[in-house]
Amino acid sequence: MDGQWTHWGGGWPAPRPPRPGVISLRPLTSGEILGGACAALARYWVPLTGAMLFGQLAALLLLAATALAALALHVRPVAVLVPAAALATLLTCALASALTGAVLRPAVLGRRATARTLLRAARPRFGAVLGTQLLVLGAVAGPGAAVLAAGLPPLLAAATLPAGLWLGVLCALAPTVAACEDPGPVGALRRSARLVRGAWWRTLGLTALTAALALAAAYAVQLPFAFAGALSLIPAVDGGFVHAVLTALGAMVAQTLLLCFPQLTAGLLYTDRRLRREDLAAELTGRSARSGGFSSA
Repeated sequence: MDGQWTHWGGGWPAPRPPRPGVISLRPLTSGEILGGACAALARYWVPLTGAMLFGQLAALLLLAATALAALALHVRPVAVLVPAAALATLLTCALASALTGAVLRPAVLGRRATARTLLRAARPRFGAVLGTQLLVLGAVAGPGAAVLAAGLPPLLAAATLPAGLWLGVLCALAPTVAACEDPGPVGALRRSARLVRGAWWRTLGLTALTAALALAAAYAVQLPFAFAGALSLIPAVDGGFVHAVLTALGAMVAQTLLLCFPQLTAGLLYTDRRLRREDLAAELTGRSARSGGFSSA
């Protein structure tokens, strides 16, 4: 019994918060958010990679179809491939945001997920996530692009960067809101601004750190594929096809890391803001207890 008393002043220690999944259901530190994102990526990388592979293959098919159409119509390939590549990138980013929003609930509640269930959960919110990302892109880059399009000096466009950064951080949680909740793109931006208010600098720091970590991890993951691909080009091996496959596979894995890890961090930051402001812990604890996935931190 004595071991139940605190070492200073007596009294019973506070019960530890529940931890059904990758985080404890309480306000989180920045380190816990990053650690939770790493744990979620380690636990769900197989279904995430499989679902992202589907989207990446669709993007490659789009580019291939565009190139074939350009050749058939005798149009310069570059003139159509650049917009097609931009569209494919935007669609892939929207899919990554929708998928990480879909994986957020099982990650927090400690449940299993497959690529099929993630795609099924992400599909209804894909349009809202895509619209939200377009609005965020317009809000952040629109003023500077308008200045350049008007033929004004680039220095004036650079003067819009602070406003773009401020708006970008305020909208940092908007794709997660669009993936996890029901509002449309405009509502997701407003909701993100309300959640970020009071934690702007923290959101900026976590976003920048996560982007740097994702870039480093993607580079480290791509190196073995590039090395193996280079070995396949040795004349005795004659593996040009193997080199192309390994290079493409490494690029796909690296792109999955680049897109999903920052969104997982944003998702856990979104969860932290709701735990602090909206008593989300009680709702999640009830769901976890009903599913049987309950443990202490």
